[in-house]
Amino acid sequence: MPRREESGFAQLQGDRWDPGSLRPKASAPANGGVSLRGLSIGESGGLGVRTTRLVTRWLGPFYGFGYLGVAVVAQVVMMWVTYFYSPPPEAGLTIYVPISLVGWAMVIGRMVDAIADPLVAVWSDNTTSRWGRRIPFILFGAPPLILSFIFLWKPPVAEISWFNFLYLALVLSAFFFFFTVVVAPYLALLPEIARGVRQRVNLAAWQAFFNIIGLAIAMVGSALLVERFGFFTMGLVIGLVALISYWIPALTVAERRPEGRTTGIGFWQSIVLTLRNRPFIFYILSQICFWFGFNMVMITAAYFVTVVMGLGEGQVGLTLGLTMLVAMISFPLITLLARKKGTKSAMLFTTALFVVILAALASFGRWPLPISPALQGFILFGAAGVPLAGLFVLPNAIVAELTDYDQAITGQRREAIYYGMQGLAVKAAMGLSSLGVSLLLNTFGYSQSRPLGILLSGPVAAFFTLVGFVIFLAYPLGKADVGEDQVRK
Repeated sequence: MPRREESGFAQLQGDRWDPGSLRPKASAPANGGVSLRGLSIGESGGLGVRTTRLVTRWLGPFYGFGYLGVAVVAQVVMMWVTYFYSPPPEAGLTIYVPISLVGWAMVIGRMVDAIADPLVAVWSDNTTSRWGRRIPFILFGAPPLILSFIFLWKPPVAEISWFNFLYLALVLSAFFFFFTVVVAPYLALLPEIARGVRQRVNLAAWQAFFNIIGLAIAMVGSALLVERFGFFTMGLVIGLVALISYWIPALTVAERRPEGRTTGIGFWQSIVLTLRNRPFIFYILSQICFWFGFNMVMITAAYFVTVVMGLGEGQVGLTLGLTMLVAMISFPLITLLARKKGTKSAMLFTTALFVVILAALASFGRWPLPISPALQGFILFGAAGVPLAGLFVLPNAIVAELTDYDQAITGQRREAIYYGMQGLAVKAAMGLSSLGVSLLLNTFGYSQSRPLGILLSGPVAAFFTLVGFVIFLAYPLGKADVGEDQVRK
C-alpha cells in the first residue's frame, strides 16, 4: 500500500477520517490524468487547475448524460407498470393482472435485480479489458435492457390472466437484471474519474440534472405519449431515448486507471470486506428505509392524481413535472450546503424535510381552507421537490467517499461492489415496498369511493424515512471538503 494511504489508514482508527488524506497529489497522477476519448486532460500534471476546469466543462455533461437513461426507464416502470397491469376501476381500461399479483411480480423482479447487483459489481471490479472495467458493461448491456423494457408494455393476453402474471414476472426480471448490468458499472465510474468531495458533488450534480431531465421525460412525456398513442408506443420512444443516453458516456468518457489493486478478490471475500465497512452499514440501512418510503409514494403517485386530485392520466406528468422543476431549482442550494457543511449535514436536512412533506399527505383533500384537492396536491408535490433535490445529488457522492475509506483499509479500488451492494439492499427494499403498496391499496381501497389506501401511503412512507434519518445520524463521514488546494500541500 502506498505510504500516503498508510497515513490515511492511521486516521481511520475510531472512525475519524479525513477524506482529503486519501486524495492523490497533483504531482502523482494515477495514469496521466482524467481524459475524454480523443481529449486528453492533465496528462502531464494530474489534477491541476486546468484539469478541474476541463472536467467541469466536458466530463460532467458527457458522464451525467447517462443518468437520463437511468432515470427515464426506472421511473416509467415505477410509475406505470402497476397502473398499466391493474388500473383503477373508474379508468375503463383492461385489467391484465390482479393488483395483489402485480406486487408479487415486482418482488420477483426486484429479487433478481438484488441478486444481480453484487454479482455484476464483482465481475466489473475484476474485469480487465482494453476498454476498461466499466465501459463494456454499459455498451453491450444497453440493447437487451431496452428490449426488455419495450416488451413490458405488450402482455400476451388481452384480459386478466395468470399467463400475464408469469409474463410480467419474467420480463421484469430480465429488465432489472440488465438494468444492473448497465447501471452498476456506470455509477462506479464516478469515484474513478473525480477525486475529492468538491469534484464528486459537481459530477453528482450533473447526474442529478440529467436525472431531472429523465424524470421529466418519464413523467410528462410518458403521460402524453400514453394518452395519445398508448403504452406500447410510449415504450418504444422512451426506450430509444434511453439507449442513446447510455451510449453517450460509453463512447465518450474514458476510464481512469485505478490507483489501488483491482483484481484478486473473490465474490464472497469482496462481500465480507464491504460489510466490514462500518460507515457503509449506517449509510445503507438509512438508504433502505428511505427508498422503501420513497418508492411507496412514487407507485401511488398516479393514483393520487387520478383518484384523490380528480385529474386525468395526462395530468400525472404535469403534477410530477412540477416536483422535478422545484428540484432542479433547488440544486444550487443543495450543492452549496454539501460543500459548506458536508454531505452528511446536507443529507440529514433533505431527509428531515421529506419526512414532514410525506406525513402531510395524510391530510390530502382535507385542509380546512377553501382550496380544491387538485391545488392541495400541486402544493404538496411541488414542495417535495426541495428535499428530492438532495436525494438526487448526495447519495452517489457519499458512496464515492465510502470507496476512498475502503481503499485506505484494503488497498483495493472496489467502486462497483459498493454501488452493487447499495443496489442489492435498496432494490430489495423497493420490491418489498411494491408488495406493501399493493397490499395497502387492496386492503384499504384505491378508488374514489375508498381512497384510504392511497392516503395512508404518505404517513407510512414518512415513518420509514424518519427511521432512515435516525440511523444516518450515526454516519461518521461526510464532513465538509477540505479543498483541493489544501490536499496538494
